[in-house]
Amino acid sequence: MHVLSQLPPRLEVLSGHTYSAPSDVFNRCLMPVYQTSYRWTGNRPDAEDVTRWVVINEFRRLVLPGTVAAVDLALVEATVEAVGRHWTERYGISPLRFSVFHAAEVAAPWRSTLSLRALLDSLPGDLRLVTVLRFLRRRSTGQVAAQLGVTSSDAAILLLQALAKVAVELGFEQRAEDNAQAGQLGNFVDHLVTRRRPLRFEASPVTFSAMLAATHIHAFIAGNDLPQARFVRSLEQQVA
Repeated sequence: MHVLSQLPPRLEVLSGHTYSAPSDVFNRCLMPVYQTSYRWTGNRPDAEDVTRWVVINEFRRLVLPGTVAAVDLALVEATVEAVGRHWTERYGISPLRFSVFHAAEVAAPWRSTLSLRALLDSLPGDLRLVTVLRFLRRRSTGQVAAQLGVTSSDAAILLLQALAKVAVELGFEQRAEDNAQAGQLGNFVDHLVTRRRPLRFEASPVTFSAMLAATHIHAFIAGNDLPQARFVRSLEQQVA
């Protein structure tokens, strides 16, 4: 009895109220941190960068034992900060534009409130078709243009218009139409669907909203937001 009484309590961990060690946090939180990162970056290299930053920086600051609610909130806020750094440093986006993102993630940590079907069903006619062709069929802008019987420039504009509407569904403010960066947005989507790190550029407010719509659509496609085993192992070694 004396020996047992000296053992650290574990029942609270099992019942989901307390984390006692970094490994407890890692096992429960790595996947949601990664999937949140992927949902707001849209590609594996950038999602890995964001997740790695959260694990390396935030895990060192955790005070354990700690309640699940407190630790989860700290990780959500750290993920928000890391995603904000991604968009600020790589696309010139002001941190002030992340108020909607921050509110959504902190209010509903580790989950998305929309589905791929819900996002696409909100689109009319050609806008839905161009989105399906680009993301689900992985067709190039030229191929989409040929199927729709329009120019490549018009196909790029249709995609921008479609993603702008999806952005409104995500809770971002509807903005005046601006097609100036339709080509750059098309290149961004090209890199998402071909699983490459997108090129960086200074994104306008309209383009930024459309890019976030693109990252969400790509993340909602089954299997896209699952981390690679070698990445998980590399982070686990740093936490251990």
